[in-house]
Amino acid sequence: MRIGLIGCGALGSYIARDVKRGVAGDYEVAGVFDAPSPDRATALAEELGCRAAGTIGELLDTRPAIVVEAARREAVWEYAELCVEAGASLIVLSSGAFADPEFKRRLTELAGSRGTRIYVPAGAVGALDLVQAASTGEFHVHIATAKPPAALVGAPYVKGIDLGGLTGPMTVFKGTVNEGIEAFPQNINVAVSTALAAGDPSKVSVSVSADPSLSVNVHRLDIEGEFGKATIEISSKAVPGNPKSSALGAMSVIALLRKIASPFQVG
Repeated sequence: MRIGLIGCGALGSYIARDVKRGVAGDYEVAGVFDAPSPDRATALAEELGCRAAGTIGELLDTRPAIVVEAARREAVWEYAELCVEAGASLIVLSSGAFADPEFKRRLTELAGSRGTRIYVPAGAVGALDLVQAASTGEFHVHIATAKPPAALVGAPYVKGIDLGGLTGPMTVFKGTVNEGIEAFPQNINVAVSTALAAGDPSKVSVSVSADPSLSVNVHRLDIEGEFGKATIEISSKAVPGNPKSSALGAMSVIALLRKIASPFQVG
C-alpha cells in the first residue's frame, strides 16, 4: 500500500523511516511533501528513494492510498479535503484541526462520499479505547499534561513568560479543550484526540504544566463515570530533534498502519 507524507520534520521523518524499514507492514513511501521546508522533503526523499513533491498535487500524483499528516493543524485545514477528493484516506496527527466542528463535519461527509477514511491515532496519550467505552455512559475526563519548559516555548499562551527561569513545576493553563488547543496549538493535540474519543468536548477538561525537572512529556488521564474510575499516566520521550512531539505519537501511527492492514483487530 502506498503512503504519502505531509510534514518532513522530526516526527514525519521518524514515521517515514519506520515505514521504509517495514516496521508498519507491507507499505511503501510513495512521496513526501513539506511546503514550509522543501529542502527537508528533498533530503528525506533522497534517503528513502521516493518522490519529493513540490506541491500537494505532486504528492497526490503518486497515488497514495493513505496520506499521513505530521505537520501542523493549518496543513490539515489546507490539504485534507484535497487528499480525500483524490481518493486517499488520511491519518491525522494534528488532531487540533478537528476542534473546528464544521471542518470535522465537512471532511467526514466528504470521506463518506468518497469511500475513504479519516484516522486519528492515539498519539502520545493512549487509553482512547477506554475513553470511548466510558462515553457510552455518564463520565468525565481530565487530562493533565506536563512538559519540560523547552517543549512549551513558542506557544501563544506563554508568550512573554520566562519559562527558562523556573525552579519548580508551574501550572500555566487550565480550561477547556478548545481553549487549550488555541493556547498551545503544537502541544496538546492529545486533549483534542481525547475529546474526539469522548464524542463531546464538554466532557474533557485540560491543564498544562511546565516542569524543569522533567526530561519527558507526561500525560495523565483521570476518568470517572458510570463504569467506575481509571487513572492512566504516560511518560513519553520526545522525538529526537523535536521536544514538542512525543516519540509515542510516531509509534502510534505505525501501530495504526499495522491495524489498518490486518484482518484481525484488537481494541
